[in-house]
Amino acid sequence: MINDFFGFCGLNDFEFWIVVRLYLAAFITVFLGVKHVFFKKKLTPKLKVLFWSFVIAAIGWEIWLTYGIGGGLAVDDRRSIALSCAVPQNLNWLLNSLADVFIVWIGLLLVEKLFKQRTAFLKWEWKVTLVLFLWFVAQNIYVEAFFYHLQLGSNGDLSWALLQPLGTWFNPTLFKINGNPITFQSQSSWVLMTPVVQFLATYFKKINEKNQ
Repeated sequence: MINDFFGFCGLNDFEFWIVVRLYLAAFITVFLGVKHVFFKKKLTPKLKVLFWSFVIAAIGWEIWLTYGIGGGLAVDDRRSIALSCAVPQNLNWLLNSLADVFIVWIGLLLVEKLFKQRTAFLKWEWKVTLVLFLWFVAQNIYVEAFFYHLQLGSNGDLSWALLQPLGTWFNPTLFKINGNPITFQSQSSWVLMTPVVQFLATYFKKINEKNQ
C-alpha cells in the first residue's frame, strides 16, 4: 500500500525507504505529541523542549538547507526528481524538522533512563551533556553515511545556516564510511544543539518544579 502511494514518483528501493523513514519519523513525532497533550492535559516541560527544538531546528538549519538561502543549492537541486516528487521542497523542511524533534525526544528519554527521571535536568550536569552529544552526533553520522549522502551535496553546495555558522567556507571531510564523506558542516548543527537542548530541558524542568 505504501509502495503504491509513492509508486507514481518512480522511487528506487533505496529512495523508497529514505522517504518511508522520513514520513514515519514525522508521523510518530506528531502522534506522540498529540497523545502526550491529550493524556497530560497540559504542556509538560518535555513538550515545551520539543516545541522549541522544532522551532530551532527549522530556523537553525532546515529552512536554510531546503531553500539554499545562504548561498547554497536548494534541496531539489541536490537530489533526484523522484525524491523531490515524494518529498516536495515546501514539505522538506517541515518533515525534517519533525524528524529532528523525534531525535531530540529519544535523547531526552535516554537521559531519563540512564539517570533518575525525577532529578534529570534539575541542574546542569556534564554527564547529561555527554549522553546527548554522543546520541545526537552518532545518529547524524549514521543518517549522513547511509541515508542522506545522495542529497547532502558536495562542499560548496550546502547553504550557510544559523547553526552551521562556518558554512561551506570551512567544511572538511572528517572521515568516510563506505566511501561516503562525513563532513564538519553537517555535524556542526547537532553539536550546537546539544547544549541548547540541555539548557531548554533544565530551564523548563526547574520552572515546573518551582510551580509545584
